[in-house]
Amino acid sequence: MAQIRYRKRFLAGLFIALRIVVSYKLVKVAGVFRSSDWLSASLSGLHRRNAALIREKALEMKGVMIKVGQFLSSRIDFLPDEYIEELSRLQDQVPAHDFGEIRQRIIEELGSAPEDIFSEFDPEPLAAASLGQVHRAVLRDGREAAVKVQYPGIEKIIETDIRMFEFLIRLMRGKMGWINLRVLHEEFSRIVRAELDYGQEGRNAERFRTNFREDERVVIPRVYWEFTRGKVLTLEFVRGMKISECAAIKASGMDCRKLVNLLAETYAKMIFVHGFFHGDPHPGNIFVAEGPTLVFVDFGMVQAISDSTRRNLRRYARAIVENDTAGIIEALERMGFLIEGADYKAIAEVTQDLIDKYRYSTPDELKSLTVDDIGDEINNIRGVIDNFQVPNYFILLGRTIGMLNGMAYRLNPEVNIIEIAKPYIREFFRGSQEDVVNQALGMLKKKLGELVDLPAQAHAFLKKANRGELSVRIGKAEIQGVARQLTSLSDVMLLVILTVNASTAGLFFALMGNQTPSLVAAGSAVLLSLLSIFRLLKR
Repeated sequence: MAQIRYRKRFLAGLFIALRIVVSYKLVKVAGVFRSSDWLSASLSGLHRRNAALIREKALEMKGVMIKVGQFLSSRIDFLPDEYIEELSRLQDQVPAHDFGEIRQRIIEELGSAPEDIFSEFDPEPLAAASLGQVHRAVLRDGREAAVKVQYPGIEKIIETDIRMFEFLIRLMRGKMGWINLRVLHEEFSRIVRAELDYGQEGRNAERFRTNFREDERVVIPRVYWEFTRGKVLTLEFVRGMKISECAAIKASGMDCRKLVNLLAETYAKMIFVHGFFHGDPHPGNIFVAEGPTLVFVDFGMVQAISDSTRRNLRRYARAIVENDTAGIIEALERMGFLIEGADYKAIAEVTQDLIDKYRYSTPDELKSLTVDDIGDEINNIRGVIDNFQVPNYFILLGRTIGMLNGMAYRLNPEVNIIEIAKPYIREFFRGSQEDVVNQALGMLKKKLGELVDLPAQAHAFLKKANRGELSVRIGKAEIQGVARQLTSLSDVMLLVILTVNASTAGLFFALMGNQTPSLVAAGSAVLLSLLSIFRLLKR
């Protein structure tokens, strides 16, 4: 019987998706024979009907459908207003589950009924979401708590929805333009499955609490571990207004500009300083208290940024600063944005165009850049780079930034979150002192390798030239002249490389605090550079 129910859910989801796709196709065909005003009005009405359909079915089916609807409702920066208005109701209108089943889940996880564990337990939930619902309770010692209980049977529902979306992706042949839907589905599935482990969510909350322990403007509730298991999470009870309640926030006397600044600054710290960010910033998960103070209440969807990714991002930034197209492409390849068979020549041309476009932009021009501007640039290069993809670990980051941009726009359309985050981005790309030392060591190793290889390369080149194997056809006398010129030029190149090596060594010793070797290396670099100039002028 249960198997039939899940099969019906699978087919119902497919039917909804096909119904929406077909509706837009029909309006598009009809629009060929009608006026633009008719097409605009028809699309507006269709947007509202389809958004209402998604909302109603999401509330009916729960599971992943609600998560998809909540994500879409936050994308005020690109979705039609009709969708935003309808789907925003998913943030606080998810129907509650039967309390009898919730009570049984608590007994299974904690070993006793809620009335035996807590001095008070409200059967009416404070909030209901896609995977579970939250009840207010009071511990025996008088502390207030928020008890998050996972819906019974939600695991099977999630797996059914994941298979449904996988089937839809196969119908669409796995791609939608530049977006690899299979990669997107794989990452989304991983994240949703991870959210089913409330024990891990508790550990995530503690990590955020540690990261922001010195910032009183960010509130992370403590975990009550004695009342927490895999399907039940008990947190400190915290209060605040939903961050989407702009009218109430303004009525309380808080400055929305300061609030947006705090929101952007908090996420900049998560991403660029801590390397661990909250990946589900919809209004049901972030509250505002007096100050303003940000209050986070959900920690299931998170992501860490690995050290290797952080190093590659810094490498990418340095390559941009140095106008190093090859370095940019290498960094993109290391981060997984380029797959095997990519057209590197086309990528190099597009990359160089972007560098030329923005390298000499004025501070005011760069300051005015928004997330949407960056998105437009990505749109411009999609048709050129056929083998460009977004790696798994960047999908949640992109989703998070998109949701933040929509939330910030709703609170204050004039605020640029990139400008707010700029100091943290600058510090991130500058890196730690240890990273700088590693850079110096890497550069020194690279230059020494070039120095060691140079005689062998020069010898091989001259030997090949003397054998007449070069593609340029010249006589023997000319070969001797070229050989003399190459020998002279190689001497100059050798001196230049030695100068660079001495400079790098000086930088390295200075960073290590060894003043005397640093001065010796710096003096050697000056002498070698003068000798290089003399030899070049003489030649």
